Amino acid sequence: MLTHIRDNSWLQDRFFQKPYRVHILLFMLFIVQGFIFDTPQAIIRGTWDIFISTDLLITDYIAVGGIGATFVNVALTGLLAIAAMGIAKHEPSGLAIATLGVVVAMSFFGKNPANMVPIIFGGWLYSKYTGTPHRSCVLPSILATCLAPVVTRFAFVYEIPVPLGILIGILLGISIGFIMTPFAAALRKAHEGYHLYNVGFAAGILAVGMFAVFRTLGIDQYIIDNWSIGYNLELAVFSIVMSVYYIICGLLSKTNPLSIKELLNIDAEDYDYYKKYTGMTYVSMGILGLACVLFMFVIRGEYNGIVIGGLISTIGFGAFGKPIISSLILMSGAMLAAFGSMLTTGAPINHRSFLVATLFATCLAPIATRFGWKWGLAAGFVHLSLSIHVAIFHGGMNLYNNGFAGGVAAMILVPIIKFFAEERAKKESIKKKAMQSKKI
Repeated sequence: MLTHIRDNSWLQDRFFQKPYRVHILLFMLFIVQGFIFDTPQAIIRGTWDIFISTDLLITDYIAVGGIGATFVNVALTGLLAIAAMGIAKHEPSGLAIATLGVVVAMSFFGKNPANMVPIIFGGWLYSKYTGTPHRSCVLPSILATCLAPVVTRFAFVYEIPVPLGILIGILLGISIGFIMTPFAAALRKAHEGYHLYNVGFAAGILAVGMFAVFRTLGIDQYIIDNWSIGYNLELAVFSIVMSVYYIICGLLSKTNPLSIKELLNIDAEDYDYYKKYTGMTYVSMGILGLACVLFMFVIRGEYNGIVIGGLISTIGFGAFGKPIISSLILMSGAMLAAFGSMLTTGAPINHRSFLVATLFATCLAPIATRFGWKWGLAAGFVHLSLSIHVAIFHGGMNLYNNGFAGGVAAMILVPIIKFFAEERAKKESIKKKAMQSKKI
């Protein structure tokens, strides 16, 4: 026993190399943090307010239920996602870590256990219906909870009795979870994998169709504009602590260390950094989080539930497709668009919508990684421009609005980029042949 106490390798082997355990502890700390921020009575009341909110964009849960209840809700949704992965026997991977990150991120605005369960259950039904192993479709169904507002929306259609509205919402949620795996797989071809938030793109397409049908049936809805204010210190400190937590977990994971250059340009052919680097992936995630905090400090941005969601999503996908350097290039491109808007319209460069779009623009990091910094800047510029305007097409039902915008941006840019790359390759080939002819 004393030997185990002196030698902490057992703790490293059994804990820090187990991503789900690392995140369970993190989510439990969220709950503790929630009770530090608020009283139990305020948390219970706030959680109820969160569960019965309409959840359409933008519904900042901090403004709806308070910061304490929001942190508890974030923890509960994260634990629900881990439970779903455990039931499906899904092995730890970079995408699984990224999925936990984005679920937690959107739980600050729009996701709660009540509106997530029907969609996740729909993914399980899909696996049973098709005979597909549940572990291969559990992540798309969890990510499909970006359409969770659809589940709760019908409870607030006043022409429909509440019990009937809840039933319709649950059935729609099950349907969304059921079709998302094949739907997202088909739409991935549209951007050729250069967009990391593929389910967000697929959900955006689906939400556009649902929005049109709902309006045809007289079920109208409008973009909500409910943002929290006054939580800069709490959320900034939380972001720093979360980033440092990941760095510590990475350093204690007994993984071979990476050089600074390798950490900044961490890479893997299939984007799964955890599969290649295991625990050191956490270090990259933490550094990426601190870089986002530094960005917020330099730009003097104001934190709220949506901004912190963008930051956490960026950290999560630091395990799947987001190297630090490429992410910073995309953010720089988005800020160029914000700067252009400031010059032409007078909008402040640190406007909250610009901040959110800038953080989420990192979903296009593969473009910068594959095609270079110039195209990365262009991708960030186009992403911000699309992000602040496309929510009107899905009526705020898709919480991954930036995932939708990023997919459209990739569809526009990737064919153009490949055209110029092919033309350049042709010219270089002709030039090379001409040089060889001269030598002969």
